[in-house]
Amino acid sequence: MNDKIRKTENLHIVFWLVKDLCWMMEFKTAGAIMILPTLAMAFYVTYLSSQNLKSVLVNSAIIFWILANSAWMLKDFYLNVPESVSLIFFIAGLATILLYIWLTFIKPHYTKQNTND
Repeated sequence: MNDKIRKTENLHIVFWLVKDLCWMMEFKTAGAIMILPTLAMAFYVTYLSSQNLKSVLVNSAIIFWILANSAWMLKDFYLNVPESVSLIFFIAGLATILLYIWLTFIKPHYTKQNTND
């Protein structure tokens, strides 16, 4: 992984932690504002890793996680919406990670097995 991606990921984690800290401390405006840089950095990291499908899948799952987390936070702070909004994003993230697992661990096992026949 190149150094630029690593530094960007590390900065992204700082934004994410600040957003969640604002949520925990009930700093509503600050928490809502922190959604934007947190998501922007997540999309940027995904863009930087676009040459590697597996990295894109993991980073996409992170985007879905942040979206789910942000929807939940906004629901807690401002909106009277069903938790199913967050659930949709969590399921999308889980599906993305399951695809990553399939490509990384399961498919290579079956491909290797089939070439040995």
